[in-house]
Amino acid sequence: MNQDRVERIRESGSDTIIWILGLEGESKEKVKDYIMEQGIKSFLLHHVSIELGPEIHDKVNVLKRVIQTFDGDIEAINFGDMYEGC
Repeated sequence: MNQDRVERIRESGSDTIIWILGLEGESKEKVKDYIMEQGIKSFLLHHVSIELGPEIHDKVNVLKRVIQTFDGDIEAINFGDMYEGC
């Protein structure tokens, strides 16, 4: 997959997640950086490894439940933001 396309998808996805979670300041930057480096799926599966407040982790868990309700298991979803071979 084209690296520019992957970056655009990650950028859009991170902006949407940040907006949904209502993040600001340092938390916003941490989430954006993580998603830009690792991808959306990795963020959803491993958000607890990022130093965020417990309220933010709770919000991410709610977001995950909503996604899983409509799209199935997070691990099986193709967010379209991974490089080929990943």
